[in-house]
Amino acid sequence: MKKTELSRIEHQVTYRFLGGKPEDGILSCGFMRKLTAQKSQVDFIIPYYSCFVLLEGSGEYWDETGFRQKLTPGCMVQRLPDRTHSTCVDGDGRWLEFYISFGKCAFDSLLALGQLTEKTPVLHLMDFFAYLPSFQKLFLQMSSAPDASLIPCLLEAEHLACTLSRDAEFSDRAVSSAVEQACLLLEKDLKKQLSLQQIAKQLCIGYETLRKQFYREMKQPPEQYRQQKRMTTAQMMLMEGESVQSAAKALGYSDAYAFSKQFKSFFGCAPAFYLKSL
Repeated sequence: MKKTELSRIEHQVTYRFLGGKPEDGILSCGFMRKLTAQKSQVDFIIPYYSCFVLLEGSGEYWDETGFRQKLTPGCMVQRLPDRTHSTCVDGDGRWLEFYISFGKCAFDSLLALGQLTEKTPVLHLMDFFAYLPSFQKLFLQMSSAPDASLIPCLLEAEHLACTLSRDAEFSDRAVSSAVEQACLLLEKDLKKQLSLQQIAKQLCIGYETLRKQFYREMKQPPEQYRQQKRMTTAQMMLMEGESVQSAAKALGYSDAYAFSKQFKSFFGCAPAFYLKSL
């Protein structure tokens, strides 16, 4: 399927129930469109396992651990049972995901067997278009099966979720050495003293080659990656008791005002308000 054909996919989901406890008996999947930012789920908790692959659109994920990640097509997001998480949808009308949901007991079994991981809530798939036939097959199977034949659907849903997780982990490990080293240099240079041109020179690679390869593998520009690490570090510093002024100075901002403005743009609230919330 070509990218242009994604627009033909309609919002279509199916909700089934195997029996037993609600958190264990749920079985659901489908293509879900979220046209406005009001479809975001902030500080959301579900008692079962769910994952989705973003096919179109963009947004952001964060959770109770402080983990934060921009979402672009190809991201696989795991919504773990009983964990507070947020999925923010950019309200441009383009969001399209395929999701799979099944019970907590099934998730716990797959986790114990090492088939799923809870360490990384957001993974990345290199060629997510290749999975579209599997998504469509599962949806058709699950939506048409009688209640007495839902067990094979559950097994197929588990198998597909495990396949996506395994392939995404492999994709994440496939980040090239040059990009991996560039990430390390950017993380160590939170004061923004090194330009990408200087980093490319240190790594003996062309600037344009590094820039394009970085975006292809990290799904964001190098400067955005550094800014994300910068803000995450700022958040940790504030949590550990550092003042706004000292955090701003440590991260290379000209003054506390410039730091506060950037912090508010990234997290949605000023550092002083964030400190009060702690």
